[in-house]
Amino acid sequence: MYDAMAYLWMIPVIPIIAGFITFIIGPSLLRSHAHLPCIIAGLISFVLSLFVLNDVVKAVESNDISNPSSVSVSYFEWFRTGDPNLVGENIKTAGSLKAEFSLRLDPLSSAMIVMVTFLGTLIAVFSTGYMRDHHGHIDPGYPRFFASVSLFLGSMLILVLADNVLLLYAGWEGVGLCSYLLIGFWFEKPSACKAARKAFLVTRLGDVALFLGFALLWVSSGYHLDFDGLLTLSNYDSGVGLACFLMFLGACGKSAQFPLHVWLPDAMEGPSPVSALIHAATMVTAGVYLLARFMPLFASVPEVQMVVIGIGAFTSLLAALIALTQTDLKRILAYSTMSQLGYMFMALGSGIDVKSALPMLALSAAIFHLLTHAFFKALLFLSAGSVMHSMHDVIDLRRIGGLRKVLPLTHIGFLCGALALAGLPPFAGFWSKDEILSVIHETSKHSNYPWFYILMWATGIFVAFLTAFYTFRAYFLTFWGGLKLPEECHGEVHESPKSMTYPLLLLSVFAIGIGFALSNSTPLSIEKFLGKTPGYLLLEHHDHDWLTVGFATASGFAGLILAFVFYGKGGVTFSEQSSGRSNFAVELSKNKFFFDEIYNKLLIAPLNLVFYCSRIFDQYILDGLVDLIAHIPRMIAQLFRPIQNGLVQFYALAMILAVTVFLIALARSM
Repeated sequence: MYDAMAYLWMIPVIPIIAGFITFIIGPSLLRSHAHLPCIIAGLISFVLSLFVLNDVVKAVESNDISNPSSVSVSYFEWFRTGDPNLVGENIKTAGSLKAEFSLRLDPLSSAMIVMVTFLGTLIAVFSTGYMRDHHGHIDPGYPRFFASVSLFLGSMLILVLADNVLLLYAGWEGVGLCSYLLIGFWFEKPSACKAARKAFLVTRLGDVALFLGFALLWVSSGYHLDFDGLLTLSNYDSGVGLACFLMFLGACGKSAQFPLHVWLPDAMEGPSPVSALIHAATMVTAGVYLLARFMPLFASVPEVQMVVIGIGAFTSLLAALIALTQTDLKRILAYSTMSQLGYMFMALGSGIDVKSALPMLALSAAIFHLLTHAFFKALLFLSAGSVMHSMHDVIDLRRIGGLRKVLPLTHIGFLCGALALAGLPPFAGFWSKDEILSVIHETSKHSNYPWFYILMWATGIFVAFLTAFYTFRAYFLTFWGGLKLPEECHGEVHESPKSMTYPLLLLSVFAIGIGFALSNSTPLSIEKFLGKTPGYLLLEHHDHDWLTVGFATASGFAGLILAFVFYGKGGVTFSEQSSGRSNFAVELSKNKFFFDEIYNKLLIAPLNLVFYCSRIFDQYILDGLVDLIAHIPRMIAQLFRPIQNGLVQFYALAMILAVTVFLIALARSM
């Protein structure tokens, strides 16, 4: 375990260095080979992550106190404020602050870094084909793209490995900055610029709340920055509940949960590999990781936990309802990401009572689904990217169809991802989604509000049905029916290059098998592995919730069958495309329940009015007052300018008149 700590810092630092190198020399020297630093750095970080994971597994299995499963190390002092002579615990005062570049290695962080580095590298390999046109010409921003991807991976790895809230927040903001660069990569498109700006501003709201939550934790815990100090409940005097709520708002921003969810669908304006990177391996999972890292605190505040599971359930249902009627393939997948993240929040909100094993069961279920979802959602987005690349950037479901005949490998990849997303056995989503629903059902037996958790459980079952339906609606409309190609293809279409199809086939294997591999039925059980994270209680064994398994599986198959009935022959046959008639519910779904319009009316328009009034006040009142003050001396000067004519006779006459007036005044006074 300690051997791993010697090179742990290299895992995030190497991609960051590769990113800066590509930014500096990529456009001039590397050009068409600008992907090499990113891929090489990703591979090195992935290999190091495997070594790290191996050390953690050995530590977990040994149960040796001298070889603990959780270790943190400080590499150097980042900065210090206050009295430089203070040492030890005396540093933790209101007037002093010491921040270190310290990394933490435990089962949770080791599992995350393996997933991030593997998927990040695979997406980079896929991008080498995607960022070229059909003639092999690279995109003009090719070096800038891979530089941003490298920095993105480095920032996410810092976020995951950080051992204090300041370093975590630095990685958090780094991820936000890189997402802005990648979403707005094609900045010549007004829609891409608007989407990048929207993502940046909406997530900033959550980031401010997160910063305030960290500040409150720092004060409430006795001025601790490290996780060991922050996660010790006995340190707190007050403010834990408010701090947890503020951190939850921060997680809502990054993980696109209601009410800060509106940025995620618009983020599809970026290249498809960016969508896979943001929606699978990195950015959106940051909020889930944050709540998982601070699970002991959240579990101690049941009121906040009910808010977490309630918002998660609402977001999951809302996103699923919107996805039902969308016609853009990537947007359907984006809303599915929102919905599945809602599932993870539902799991984390089920972890109540720090004296029981429920927090650990909730955490393991959420991380289990995070890992499986990362693989099959990356597969779906990359498959959509392959379709987009072959269809000359057209992914409108009304303009394509029957593509399984011309894109067989892409079809296999998308089908495996769809089966996993729908939660059908034995694919990955089946195992992790059932774990979440089982934990919610178990929580209902221990909570003071069992009816609330039963409602959440029922919502999860219904969302499972909707997920299967909209997923296979997209699948059938894209790949079944008669061959339908957009005009841009000119009647010619071919499978994507090997650099794009090979990653799809590899991810298909994971979409099939990783769920079972990490389940409780195997030695690789993620629950048993994460259970060795210090600060948690874990049941040695818990029975399968066969009621949940049965309902969830039946819901998934029902959704698939219904989708086949409506769309099995391809084409567009559902009510949202019926001629001349509009259904209110369908219109709500098509227009995303008008959340963007509501926000524009209630928030954006008033703010614009305030800005306009401020500009008018500044321009015409403040600036006018300043101009008036400057104008008064100018007016006075204009009045006296005629008497300054340079004529000696005039000056002599003026002097005589002045003396005469003076003498007359003097005489009258006597």
